[in-house]
Amino acid sequence: MKTGNVAQINVAWKSANTASWGSGNFGIIPEGWRPVADVRGTWSGRDGGSQREFLLKTDGTFTYSNRGGSQSGDFFATTMTYIVA
Repeated sequence: MKTGNVAQINVAWKSANTASWGSGNFGIIPEGWRPVADVRGTWSGRDGGSQREFLLKTDGTFTYSNRGGSQSGDFFATTMTYIVA
């Protein structure tokens, strides 16, 4: 969803990298939806496991990286709200 200079993106991902420090790529966000500055978000998972960091860069690259510990390969979802460039 986008209104004015604010955008909100919802990610519902069916599976994840299970490596402790592994990563994944959601793809490239189209121009007009890209943030004015790099945006970071987190997903805490459950019981200290499956913790992830999300990074949406100004060039549209949208990735996640696992933050150690046990990682679930199951479905996960997150929402990020940010200022559009």
